Amino acid sequence: MHLFRIYLISDSLTIILSIFLLMLTIAAIYFLARSFFSEREKIKEEKTLAMEGVLSKSEMSSIITSYMARIGKDGQFSLIYVDLDKFSDFVNAFGQIEAEKILEKIIKNMETVKPKGVKIARLQNDEFLIFLTVDYDRTEVLELANKFKVVISRSIKLFGDTTINATASIAIAFYPVHGNTLKDLLNSLKIATYINKKNGGNSIRIYSQEMSNEGGEHIEYYYQIKHAIQHKEFQLYYHPMIDVAKNELFGVEALIRWNHPEHGLLAPFKFLGIMEQSGDIQWIGLWGLETLIKTYQELKQEFPKRVIHFSMNLSPKQLMSESLPNDFSKILKKYRMSADEIILEIIEFAVFEKQENIFMNLEKLKEIGFKIAIDGFGLDYATLSKVEELNIDIIKLDNEFLKEEESYMKAKFATLLVEFAKRNNYQVICEVIESKEMLEEAKNYHIDIMQGFYFSKPMSAEALRGYIGTEGWKNNQ
Repeated sequence: MHLFRIYLISDSLTIILSIFLLMLTIAAIYFLARSFFSEREKIKEEKTLAMEGVLSKSEMSSIITSYMARIGKDGQFSLIYVDLDKFSDFVNAFGQIEAEKILEKIIKNMETVKPKGVKIARLQNDEFLIFLTVDYDRTEVLELANKFKVVISRSIKLFGDTTINATASIAIAFYPVHGNTLKDLLNSLKIATYINKKNGGNSIRIYSQEMSNEGGEHIEYYYQIKHAIQHKEFQLYYHPMIDVAKNELFGVEALIRWNHPEHGLLAPFKFLGIMEQSGDIQWIGLWGLETLIKTYQELKQEFPKRVIHFSMNLSPKQLMSESLPNDFSKILKKYRMSADEIILEIIEFAVFEKQENIFMNLEKLKEIGFKIAIDGFGLDYATLSKVEELNIDIIKLDNEFLKEEESYMKAKFATLLVEFAKRNNYQVICEVIESKEMLEEAKNYHIDIMQGFYFSKPMSAEALRGYIGTEGWKNNQ
């Protein structure tokens, strides 16, 4: 009997050990496969970035680390980091192939001033690293950086009479003062570059320790954003706007999300401010309009009888761009799309900006056919009087005046606002409707179009297709 128990225990231990070994084997295979595919992706990316006469990132890393090992911590050398400003604008305007040709011409211009023996590598799409040995002192490094800045800004002829002018944010770091390892040096360069971009770009900056405090946590996201643009990690989510009087879908507001590989789905407040500073906000506007149009056209094919308005947000900085109306017009022509069903939302304080470009652009966008909405509308007479000067179509209100604790004056002003809107043929949309009570209260103000979590959370294009197909909003009426 005891012998039988020993056999049972022995068999159980064998099974457990076998399962454990199998799990270890599976884990090892998983990590090996992950490492293999990661390395393969890295090699593939480096091949994509390869340019004649320019080293790859891994080649440059190998040269610098070998040099550091040879000279030790008593030696010195310098690094210059060149990050082209708003290069994504060239990609949007001319396409990736033509943008690569622009880069090649910029590199050729840089080679005219690059001293013999100085190495240059391409790190990412529009980022380059230049390695200078101990032969160059601080003044000579700064002079060379300035020469690069000058030749980068030379006019480049593309085709016909089309020419472009590029600029760059250039950073300088010295070994070992600004880092004992290549990783530390690159971090210093990236912080200095970020501060450059934050202050408008087209400048040269030598790294200093104080910059690390100024850059803060944003520096990490700044460089990840550049990677995210290149690897298509941004996507639009759509938040339904419901016409409760007709019990129909009025339209959707497009909201940008970043599908971050490590942190998951990120909301705009995590990255839009950084994109404003770096200039990538212009890319967001063009990409957003293209993506919105594609979704609109796909839904129109599936639901041809439905009229669905698509809304997107524009920041004051985007509205200040002189090329915005022309850029948007080109995208509409590219997709043979009318602007009639597209709403451009501007935040309230953009109305008060003393920027002629904003008002001129709004007029031009209206002429193209876009509808204009003011978002986050304030319940005060100053805002109301300002609106009368603008050619708008929609006023978007938040839910402040629907809350019980809010003052009688706000509620009274909301009534006057709705009457004012109806007199001027403006549509009023009430946002942030979170409950049945809020919906009923908004109805009392004769507001028909509403938006909020009571109806639905923002959803992907695929989920929106299902929402329209099942008429999901009717469950909340």
